[in-house]
Amino acid sequence: MTRPRVLFVTRSRYWRAGNGEATRTRTLVEALAGVCELTVFFLEAADSDASAAVAASPHRYRLAHGGREKPAREALLAAVRQLCGQTRPDVVLLSRLQLDFLREAVPAGTRLVIDTHDLVSDNAASRRQLGVAVDEPLDFEREIAFLRRYDRVLLIQPDDHARVAAVLGERALCVPHPVELPAQPVRPASRVLGCAASHSPANRHGVQWFFGEVWPQLATHRVDLQLAGPLSALLPQPLPAGVRACGVVPASDALWAGVDVAINPVRWGSGLKIKTVEALASGLPLVTTREGARGIEHLAGEAFLLADDPAAFAGACLRLLDDVDARRAMSAAARRWAGANLSPAVCFGPFFSWLSGNS
Repeated sequence: MTRPRVLFVTRSRYWRAGNGEATRTRTLVEALAGVCELTVFFLEAADSDASAAVAASPHRYRLAHGGREKPAREALLAAVRQLCGQTRPDVVLLSRLQLDFLREAVPAGTRLVIDTHDLVSDNAASRRQLGVAVDEPLDFEREIAFLRRYDRVLLIQPDDHARVAAVLGERALCVPHPVELPAQPVRPASRVLGCAASHSPANRHGVQWFFGEVWPQLATHRVDLQLAGPLSALLPQPLPAGVRACGVVPASDALWAGVDVAINPVRWGSGLKIKTVEALASGLPLVTTREGARGIEHLAGEAFLLADDPAAFAGACLRLLDDVDARRAMSAAARRWAGANLSPAVCFGPFFSWLSGNS
């Protein structure tokens, strides 16, 4: 069977670890490379790490790039037109709504797909609710008007999919983020909280809230905290007693090593939180906010604990640290859910079936 030709356009430096967008993009790139003739176009200048990532991939694909930092709009349109002429793609996949302007460079008759990552309008609404400045004041109706222009719209979690599918029907596909990680052991005598975060504004806001409002309630209870990711390198020094910063941990399976209870204190945002599902796939008991659990709230109380105010968040952490049986039960529930819902076949199957012309 002829493999479809796909041009995937992204602004994410997906070959670098450290944030959810890069993780999502890297996973999708590798999966696409296994089922199609793939060309990835990165909008800016790539580096040697990018070339190394392509060479290390188990699948062959081409990486093109814009050649400079922050290229002008017309230069990007010209580059996409040129790549379409060279590769004659069956499908052009744009990563995030911010790249919608590149549609006009795609030849008529080429199928268009957008991977939303999250809904921009939801992000704006979430920011407003907490009094955070809104960068892109888009409402849902205007966002849908953009999404109507695509043959398929990829949504990363069920709630987003349900809302968009109610308007766009079968053009909306639920394409979650697949995660397959080894289970972390339950260590009865250990009391280490773990948090992994990029330096996005939402993560900075959440970690600041945690240190200001929650950590003082935990620091006197023989609790350690392990911070990983780019944000950990930016925290004011010296760190509080019991807190250790690991910096960027390139391998996802090592990200949660040494952690007994994961936390995700993010308080605004949208979409699916990659670190949340990574923690669940690792079989780690998790404490997170309603925002951190967006799209999987139905698992609260079974696969993780949900808490939005400081006292409840601290109490949930202590409950799991103090009760090893509760940790074991929550770990098993998280692994069961991840095994049933986060495999590549489950997450990418509907999209790949459409790509191959089987749906």
